[in-house]
Amino acid sequence: MKKNKLCQKLAIAFCSVALTTVGAAVIVSDTVHTINATPNHKGFNNWIQYGTLKYALKGPSGRVYPAGTKVARYMGNLTKPSKLSYPALPFALSLSITSSPIGITQFGGGDIAEAYVNLEDWQEIDDPDVDSFGTDIVESTFDKTDLASRDFHPVDSNNPDVPVANTDALDHAYGEYLNNIDFEHRSKADKIWEESMNKRYSAAKGMGVSQSTVDALTKEINDAIANHKKTGHFVSGSSDSSNASNSGSSNSSNSTAKPSTSSKSKSRVVKLRKASYRYTRKGKRVSKKLLKKGSYVKINGKTYRIKGKTFYRIGKNRYIRKVNVAK
Repeated sequence: MKKNKLCQKLAIAFCSVALTTVGAAVIVSDTVHTINATPNHKGFNNWIQYGTLKYALKGPSGRVYPAGTKVARYMGNLTKPSKLSYPALPFALSLSITSSPIGITQFGGGDIAEAYVNLEDWQEIDDPDVDSFGTDIVESTFDKTDLASRDFHPVDSNNPDVPVANTDALDHAYGEYLNNIDFEHRSKADKIWEESMNKRYSAAKGMGVSQSTVDALTKEINDAIANHKKTGHFVSGSSDSSNASNSGSSNSSNSTAKPSTSSKSKSRVVKLRKASYRYTRKGKRVSKKLLKKGSYVKINGKTYRIKGKTFYRIGKNRYIRKVNVAK
């Protein structure tokens, strides 16, 4: 297979040039190479899943990949995956292997959403040896533009489309966040937010995530970085900041929460002596989820009277009952 690889690629390239001269979208011919799945007896479980496109997709290069085009994805050195579907894990139009001390290293690209693929069963492949360098798992294109992209869409608009979000700004914000971590002085609220944010960042990088979701998380991280530069903390108090940051739509210009004192009290971190609900400035409970007893939150130091009860402010339009805070 490897001996003919260069000749095959040159032949495809010449065909592509011939097609592009007439101004039509290039249709990739069926030039797929697949390795033979073999039982593994070396102690590694390298799992590959093949699939075929349900319908024709067009890449950013203008190439059209017809229905039936072969794709594959690599799960790693694990036990056999328990299910066929993993929506966040893309398929690749081109995927190769090489020998490695830890197993298989992926090469190739052209990420295709699972929703576009007819799924086949997982196959176990033998651990690669030195001679396996460059062996194709699947090769349905070598177009550099498409190999660097996941922006593929159905040729027929009647077929369901998968949203493709631009995550460049999100990646930049996440990189800035990593540069601002203060491991020695993180509050408990910071740690909870960081754990939640890291999970949501990974999810936002998956296939099929809307641009609005990516943009909202980008803004949240940038706001947290700005807050860290001012206060030394990523969050302003709520130990469930992801919930608080996503509920800004409840803000109202008709605020009913007013400070009960004019003293210039400094913000401080307090401990909850009992589980506490969060409320808006109008006294409306945010959700059924409670801040846990013993958790730490940051308050601005002032007290507020809402519907005859006394509250502390822990964030934008977020308040907790004063009686729930340990003295």
